[in-house]
Amino acid sequence: MTAFESIINLIGQNKSFVLEAGAGSGKTYTLIQTINHLIENKGTVLKKKNQRIVCITYTNVAKNEIIERLEHNPMVLVSTIHEFMWECIKPFNKQLVIEFDALNTALHQEKPEKFQPNLKDRISRVEYNDRKYSDFESGKVGHDDLILISKNMFQNYTLLTSIVADKYPYILVDEYQDTAIETTEALLNSLHEREKQKILIGFYGDSYQKIYDTGVGSLNSYIEKDQVTLITKKENYRSSVNVVKLLNNVRTNIKQEIPDDVEKIDGSVVFINCDNYPEPPKKGITEYEKSILPQKNTNYDTVINKLEAKGWVFTEGSEDKILIIANSRVAERAKFGSLYKVFSNRFGEGANEALLKRENPFVSFFLGYVDKKTSIEREIGLEHLISFFCSSDFNSVMRFLKQSNADPNVPGYLRKHEDKIAITSKLKELIDIRETKTVEDVFKYVTEKGIVSVTQSVMRFLDKISVNTAEIEDEEVKAKIEKDITFYKSLMSLPYLEFINLFKHTQNETVFSTKHGTKGEEYRNVLVVIDDTSWKQNYNFQNFINATEERADRLLRTKNLFYVSCSRAKENLVILSLSKMDDSAMNVIAGWFSDGTVTTITDFN
Repeated sequence: MTAFESIINLIGQNKSFVLEAGAGSGKTYTLIQTINHLIENKGTVLKKKNQRIVCITYTNVAKNEIIERLEHNPMVLVSTIHEFMWECIKPFNKQLVIEFDALNTALHQEKPEKFQPNLKDRISRVEYNDRKYSDFESGKVGHDDLILISKNMFQNYTLLTSIVADKYPYILVDEYQDTAIETTEALLNSLHEREKQKILIGFYGDSYQKIYDTGVGSLNSYIEKDQVTLITKKENYRSSVNVVKLLNNVRTNIKQEIPDDVEKIDGSVVFINCDNYPEPPKKGITEYEKSILPQKNTNYDTVINKLEAKGWVFTEGSEDKILIIANSRVAERAKFGSLYKVFSNRFGEGANEALLKRENPFVSFFLGYVDKKTSIEREIGLEHLISFFCSSDFNSVMRFLKQSNADPNVPGYLRKHEDKIAITSKLKELIDIRETKTVEDVFKYVTEKGIVSVTQSVMRFLDKISVNTAEIEDEEVKAKIEKDITFYKSLMSLPYLEFINLFKHTQNETVFSTKHGTKGEEYRNVLVVIDDTSWKQNYNFQNFINATEERADRLLRTKNLFYVSCSRAKENLVILSLSKMDDSAMNVIAGWFSDGTVTTITDFN
């Protein structure tokens, strides 16, 4: 019986299920098959009862893809987790105010100087603002708190779960492993337990592809309690024979097979251990790691050169990809390392959101951003303007300049021929300045010349750091502003060329990627670069491989990231370990790569 046939069988019994589907198995196709089956076989009843099928996805990109593949069928509500949860709870405003007040009260107990009690006396409504943090005094629940409040609402109000079950008898959750624990508790412990006669919930995903810390990862506890039935999908439509063999050696709960109707390619898998470093000292490890960095760079370059000689292509738009564990390493290779360091110094682990996700106002000013709700690139950054100009897309140039409110007080701006000549001259000069000057030089040029107006978010930041910190009595506030001042000065002194390189990276114009951004993607050939000195708190590949890792969270994180990275390759896979693996790890690797090649950096050819 195929996975889809098993799903149909369980739907007939009204039993909820988990589809565990390995990488490249066609999970999304099976999800679409399930929805179409429900439409064809349950559609008439659903219409009579004014009910809909729900498909919950993890990202807006996945949501839009599923909507397109279902041809915008109105019988299916395709939604992100946050959108669906808000859709369920927003009619219950009275209860929302109570739960929002309870959350505020809990925070007041932790930080009485920041959160004031009795919030319910000051707000009458709660709204969802799709931002990370809540604005309690304005009655706006943020991205993170929405999930917790939803869980509490589902748990505390039986009328809510009864109404949800009446409206949505079939709820299918895509990428379940990345779904928040609170969401699965709301759906299974509250909704399903109370309404199991009226509702069926299906989960689609892969526990081995959980790479975000907030996700539930596995639903084994629910499977063991027989709340949901496990179905496994064993096909691999993506990868070559040898890559599939490696994946089967790495994971234990699914053994994948390439379907008979799929053309089989042998492909290759190679593991390269860098063993040409001096022995590490018993003390002074940090200095030692710094001292071997030049040799690591040489080893990396050696592998790149030899792969290119074999026909791999590491250029813009190529079918081959380099996956690197740490964002800082990607930044260094893609030549915006100093920019990343400035953001890392100020925002710590939040540097990824501020810089790479372009949430910081200065980054958005220069590079635009991706809209959270629609996943559409917002082409409002200075580099978008330059891109339009260099590609002779003058209509987009004119639209950009008008929307940016540049020189809004000049009547007929950009309508006169002499205005267009003037702006062309300015943009040509700007192109040269960008290549050679600092961030501050570029910022001053575009704002003083009236090319782009300063955004409100940038203006608010500049106003905040313009104060005299010596006059601030609150030490916490003073320290934060001083950090922002240091950040601003460091940012402005950088070569603007780093922003140019970051823009290329955000537009996928480089061959580099972090493995966090690769799930669901596939490439012809993949070079995976691992280094146990790059992100020690979160990952340790040697300890994962030789089964000596003592921290369960780091073991799970490393195991899943290793699997996800390897599973991106369609034909050939090379793993380069820039940190030397010990003998016990190499013995395991020899077994995993028994159908491939295990070599040292010295012997690799």
